[in-house]
Amino acid sequence: MTGIITRSTIDSDTALRLAKAARDYAIAQGWKTAIAVVDQSGDLLAFARVDGTPAACGVIAQDKAFTAVSFSTGTREMAENLGHEAPRVLDGLTAYDRLSFFGGGMPVIIDGEAVGAVGISGSSEAGDEACAVAAIDTVFGNRKTDK
Repeated sequence: MTGIITRSTIDSDTALRLAKAARDYAIAQGWKTAIAVVDQSGDLLAFARVDGTPAACGVIAQDKAFTAVSFSTGTREMAENLGHEAPRVLDGLTAYDRLSFFGGGMPVIIDGEAVGAVGISGSSEAGDEACAVAAIDTVFGNRKTDK
């Protein structure tokens, strides 16, 4: 049918598996993190928080996941790419409340399409990103964060 776009997305069972894998990884590292998993539209499907994680990390994790799926790229990579843009570009993007431009948000890429994302907050930027990648690798294998 013309005029219709069909998009793939992760389901709620997969989102729960991703959240558990990220939580298990964070606990193994001794990190207190919040984990958010969103579908291809950026809607929250699963959330977990390691005991003792600061409350603000929950919102930040959701924002990282939303940003990663919205732009089909990791949040750290996006921030690095924005460093080459005119200041007005970054100013415009940061005016949008849900966007987050530091490491910890990673899209799940299947057949070149972002079908969801994992956002982590509470560790270092590198730790948050490693946790998101570990969760995606655990559930999907083959580094499903690349285009």
